[in-house]
Amino acid sequence: MRTWKRRALLPAAALLALTLPLSSSLVLNSAATAAPRITSPEQFFGFPLGAEGKLARWDDLVKYYKLVADRSDKVLYQEIGKTASGRPFPLVTVSSRDNLKNLDRIKQINQRLADPRGLSEAEAKKLAAQSKPVFLLEAAIHSTEVGTAQVIPNILHRLADEKSTTISEILNNVVLLIIPAQSPDGTEWVGDYFNETAGTNYARTYPDLYQKYIGHDDNRDWFMFTQPETQISVTLQNEWKPQVVQNLHQMGNARGRIFVPPYLSPNDPNIDPITVQQTNSLGMEISRSLTAEGKKGVNWGSTYDYWTPSRQYMTYHGAPRILVEAASAQDLAYPYRSSDGGPIGPQEPDTNFIEPYDQSTWTLAQIVDYLDTSVFGALSNVAKYKTEWLYNFYRTQRNAVDPSADKPFGYIVPAGQRDPFATYELLKTLQTGDVEIEQATSAFTANGKQYAAGSWVIRYAQPYGRFAKTLLEAQDYPDLREYPGGPPQSPYDVTAQTLPMLLGVQVDSAAKPFTAATTQVKEVQPANPAFPGDPGAGGAYLVGPESYGTAMMIAALQKAGARTFRASAEFSAGGRTYAPGTLIVEPSKAARTALQDVSRKTGIPVFGVGQAPRVAAERLKDNTRVGLFRGVNNIPGGWMKWLFEQYGTGFSEVVADDFTGDLNAKFDTIVLPAGISRADIVSGLNRDRYPAEWSWAYGVGEAGWAELRKFVEDGGTLLAIGDSVATARQLASLPITPALPSDEHEFFSPGSILSQRFDTADPVAWGMRPDTPVWFGEDDQAYNVTGGDVVSSFPTSGEQLQSGWLIGGEHLNGKANIVKHQVGEGLIVTFGSEPTFRTWSRDPSKLLFNAIYHGPSTTVDAAALPGALRR
Repeated sequence: MRTWKRRALLPAAALLALTLPLSSSLVLNSAATAAPRITSPEQFFGFPLGAEGKLARWDDLVKYYKLVADRSDKVLYQEIGKTASGRPFPLVTVSSRDNLKNLDRIKQINQRLADPRGLSEAEAKKLAAQSKPVFLLEAAIHSTEVGTAQVIPNILHRLADEKSTTISEILNNVVLLIIPAQSPDGTEWVGDYFNETAGTNYARTYPDLYQKYIGHDDNRDWFMFTQPETQISVTLQNEWKPQVVQNLHQMGNARGRIFVPPYLSPNDPNIDPITVQQTNSLGMEISRSLTAEGKKGVNWGSTYDYWTPSRQYMTYHGAPRILVEAASAQDLAYPYRSSDGGPIGPQEPDTNFIEPYDQSTWTLAQIVDYLDTSVFGALSNVAKYKTEWLYNFYRTQRNAVDPSADKPFGYIVPAGQRDPFATYELLKTLQTGDVEIEQATSAFTANGKQYAAGSWVIRYAQPYGRFAKTLLEAQDYPDLREYPGGPPQSPYDVTAQTLPMLLGVQVDSAAKPFTAATTQVKEVQPANPAFPGDPGAGGAYLVGPESYGTAMMIAALQKAGARTFRASAEFSAGGRTYAPGTLIVEPSKAARTALQDVSRKTGIPVFGVGQAPRVAAERLKDNTRVGLFRGVNNIPGGWMKWLFEQYGTGFSEVVADDFTGDLNAKFDTIVLPAGISRADIVSGLNRDRYPAEWSWAYGVGEAGWAELRKFVEDGGTLLAIGDSVATARQLASLPITPALPSDEHEFFSPGSILSQRFDTADPVAWGMRPDTPVWFGEDDQAYNVTGGDVVSSFPTSGEQLQSGWLIGGEHLNGKANIVKHQVGEGLIVTFGSEPTFRTWSRDPSKLLFNAIYHGPSTTVDAAALPGALRR
């Protein structure tokens, strides 16, 4: 909760501009009926954007966009959705008056070019000549990259106010869609915090996540579509089918002054070659514009690759992604100075770095200026070659819909999957990405294999078959080195995103054409299994453990107060065999309502038996008190918070104040997400550098550290994820040691999917397939174990890599991943890799939820179970 006093909503200059719309200073003298002059950003905000130590607030930025739209017939302002925190999500559309009147027709033509089936080349050329390319500009994706938000008013003012040939050509030939902040929440938080700490000794940069859940990962969500902001942007792209998408960012301040495409290798082969070349050519045009204006330090072909769809949805939908990364200033808005007084950054010219930057300082004003040039350089090119851009867009889409011998015919998702919820989420993800899905109305044969009616078919030869291909197939990332025999060239992000592996769905690739009677799926829906009748007083409801959606079942039952057990062994009932981990639930009205609701949402079947099974079981603790440790700016914890909320898991965030009392009185299970070190817990934020509103993150001291140890010894359950395992090792002297070499020459797994072997009889692994693959990132670890129970490990030999890139996989052979440790009366479960990475890794999320409820549960013998259900 913010407690500081805010300043006035508008600067004085802005108030004057709004209250005197018809004053002589704002009206052209040539005619009384002339449109008023558009107030400049400097007039409105009271300072030039980019001024040292000053940031325009988000609320004021929005008011400026509305003001310009109100005064210009070239600008439209809309609010097209709500953010994760409920703020309006603005869109600003800029073009000529005639184009704005004709937006529906422009959109219609774009949609036709995007799906050229039945469209001749001559017709496509005619449509391209009639229409205007759509250019989507996205700013403030990462909220601490403040220059990207500050430049938008300057761009908007120039387009609305300047009378020049260049601007006229842009307005006449381009429809510009501006998302002035992909993260409005964070843009407000970061800007307000910066302004409110002015004149204090506090740090000026907002210290926490600048999106409600996922902070900097808000552009790592472009294929799972979890956040409202992502969904809004993707819906916009699906509607408009833009020809170009330009993303404005900032990077570290020690390298070049600005990065533009071409990208560093590799390119995802599923991106159309025309799109890749258009990206390269437009990037070079921006580079030319910057150099022509004397802006030095321009770099291309480094750091940023063109690989993963998590950051570039648009490239699989026919539009180049033009990433622009300007170097950052100091403390957001103050000059960055070289430590030795010499020029900043590398000074050796190269083909991709023609003119090194020769100054010792770098300012926010320069960031704004460089970004401005990059945008107008791109816009001018698209405007000048508008017909070519539209026609080449058609060509990329024509390539997509034409069958090709070197591409698969399609993909089949067989009916009757072990996890219907995962199947639904996979299909829903594809459909959100505009992929066409068909469902078989009768059995058919493909690849020599019989498929049942109800199976789903995704054909490659469709407008967005490339998007489906990159999500459904394993990735083969090339073995790239800094130099022959040298260390690996690090990918900018991760190397794998194979949805069937991450979600646990069987998907078959069909290389050759096949025939199937199908219908188009208009909207993917969950399965609709029949729900059983009332089992009666001596019976029970049963739910298998195979689906990761079972976590939603447990959460709903906990909220309903329904007695819930999990079978400790396989058993048979009602003519079915049930695996260990099956939910055995009391036959109450509250339980029935909870199970029906979740089954309807997930498609997970629920069964009923008139006689409760006699099987050893664990009784889940009623109202299990789950704590999620809140680390400041901890992205993995933010993702986990989102997942818990989506699944209805009852939890509280664990903060510094909780350690002043008895943790066992507050929590049964505490989860340490990845990225939590001993220092994060003990020391936390420096209280001298951050005001009291951040006291939850100040740290708990040695006494709090001891209290966490006591929590476990007195019967609590602690889960440590990824690199937080090192924290748990320190806490309880666990009998595990890291097994992997630290030298990247020897071992390197930059976000890949690897083989795994599970002990599915262990409660932590209930519902897992014995060979379920797992996500493994650069900060993850495998372990040598001298004590505890190994829940999962890597195969003792063979190929460890299933998708992505791996160096030195042999070092994983036989090493442990998940280990249970008895510590005093309590339990610590260590997860060497993240089972819920970015919530992409959903099938393994069962591991996390199993462990959460297993620790606080109590055992019930087989003979006692029927009676325990009735008590």
